Amino acid sequence: MAHKLKIELAYSEPKIYRTVIVPENFSFHQLHIVIQIIMNWNDSHIYQFNLGAPYVSDAVKLFDFDDDFDDDFDDIFGNRYSNFDSDKTLISDYFNGRLKKINYIYDFGDDWIHIIKPLKKPTEEVLFPVCIKGENAAPIDDIGGISGFYDLLEIIDKKRKNSDERDMLEWYGIPKGKSYEDSFGFDIDAINQNLADVFDA
Repeated sequence: MAHKLKIELAYSEPKIYRTVIVPENFSFHQLHIVIQIIMNWNDSHIYQFNLGAPYVSDAVKLFDFDDDFDDDFDDIFGNRYSNFDSDKTLISDYFNGRLKKINYIYDFGDDWIHIIKPLKKPTEEVLFPVCIKGENAAPIDDIGGISGFYDLLEIIDKKRKNSDERDMLEWYGIPKGKSYEDSFGFDIDAINQNLADVFDA
C-alpha cells in the first residue's frame, strides 16, 4: 500500500501545492526530504511536523540538531507536548485514519507552514515517492517568509527597477527579463527525476 498526500503551502495565493504518493512504510524524516524536493527547498534549516496546531501540539522532529535550540524552543513554547523522533516515527502511525491533517514547519525564521492532508489511499504500490500533481512555483529559501516572497514577485513585475532591486534579483538568481516562473517554476518531470535519484538508490 501507499499514502497519497496533498501538501499545501499555508497563506499562499494562488495556492501552491503538490500531490504525492509515498510508500506506506515511510518515516516522517523521509517525508521531510520529499517536501524539500517537491517544494524546491534546499534543506538548510530545521523543521518539525505538528500533529495538531503549528508549534503548540505534539511534534515530530529530527533529534540530531543543536540541543541549545531545542532548549530555547521549550523555553518559548513550553515542553508540555510530546516530541517524537522523525527518523523513527512512521507516517502510517498517523495517516491510516488517525489524523485528517498535520502541519509541517520549515525554517523557524521564514516560518514556512505546510498543511498536509492524506487523500484516499491509492491501490497501487510505489517503491519510491512520485509527484502526480501540483500548481504554481514555490518560494525559494531565505527570502523572508511569505511576505518577502510576494514582495519579490512585485519587484520582478516592475517595469522600472532601482539598483537595489536589480541587485536583489541578481542575488536570488533571477536573470534580467525573466519571470519567477521562468527561473523556479513547477516542473513535475524534474521533481520526479530528483525523487527517483534520491530514493531509488
